Amino acid sequence: MKDLTNLKTFTIDTNNPKEIDDAISLEVDLNGRSYIWIHISYPVKLFDFESNHEKRAQQNGSSLYLVDEYVPMIDPEILERANLKQNKISETLSTRIELCENGSIINYQIIEAEIKPNYQLTYDEANELLDIEPKEEYELVLLKELLIKSYKFRKSQGAIMFEMPYSKLKYDQNDNITIDKIENTLAHKVVSEAMILMGYVYSDFLLKNNIPAPFRSQKINCDSNAILEKNFNSPIKYSILKQYIGKSFISIKANNHETLGLKSYVQATSPLRRYLDLIVQRQISYKLNNLNLISEDIIKEIIEINKTKQFELNNIVKENKLKYLRKFFDQNVEANKIIFIRWVNNKKNIALVYFPEYYLETLIILYSSVETYTNKIYKVKYSKNVSSNLLEFIN
Repeated sequence: MKDLTNLKTFTIDTNNPKEIDDAISLEVDLNGRSYIWIHISYPVKLFDFESNHEKRAQQNGSSLYLVDEYVPMIDPEILERANLKQNKISETLSTRIELCENGSIINYQIIEAEIKPNYQLTYDEANELLDIEPKEEYELVLLKELLIKSYKFRKSQGAIMFEMPYSKLKYDQNDNITIDKIENTLAHKVVSEAMILMGYVYSDFLLKNNIPAPFRSQKINCDSNAILEKNFNSPIKYSILKQYIGKSFISIKANNHETLGLKSYVQATSPLRRYLDLIVQRQISYKLNNLNLISEDIIKEIIEINKTKQFELNNIVKENKLKYLRKFFDQNVEANKIIFIRWVNNKKNIALVYFPEYYLETLIILYSSVETYTNKIYKVKYSKNVSSNLLEFIN
């Protein structure tokens, strides 16, 4: 374990996060060269592959975030020990990255380390520091500049930057439902770029060492620039674009992840809440410690099991979201504005629409008395029909 507790280390997350599994630091050497450090919590050091803890994580597939409930993927005791809390010395799998001036990677090093996060920031707090740029926090400012270089390099390689705001349903004990609108801020961009950069570095390490792992790939399959330019002023331009882009998929074989502008990619920065991330971390850990790797056949089997589990979890999340969206629109009976995206099934009146007031994209049953066109705004009224498995609205 390399002692990195001397580095000023930041975690940036939502308010009261359940799983704090990543952190970033800056190192400047005696020659003035700057390095990005990205640290990932290290739960695989706390339990074996054949243990009951592992079986629980695989069975759960991922942590479950519902409007009214949170179910952690791993045992709460392990979660408590692995969380990267402020002023707590934690073991991590850490990566030191040096970038070229154009934002591409010169070199990297993956090691086991100990860190001690000094700052546990919310996105709002991080944005305030990045806006003011105080000299005392030059590390965070320089990290921002380096990660923006990486962001711009990926963009030059064809990456699509889905910079859409999004929403989150909130529920309190008084049965009040609200929709929090979340902007894609500079702090979000910095954290996201660090995690994408880490995913690429891990995938490169796995490939160079011929280590089997669940690689994630995606094809664009369209002229994305033409579509975005055509819909330049539309708040649903990325929703329109997503119709033409191929779905991402996971395979034992690495391929280009074109929407990220990367030659290879693995999701690996959330081992506390995604089981395949845990598997990637375990493979890298085994390699660093000269232990036997998980075989390719077992990795293939794990991918297929996880695919089935994620399908089940997605359905649970959708049903839970629908339940509370019903409650929300029951409480908010006034007319709503929607932007029509497309018909999913015209005969059954199923439409994909966007509620600009709430940053909400969702499928609904839409009974329209007029012709519908993509990008056009309509006023609709909620229909309290609970027999449908979708929300219903009338134009």
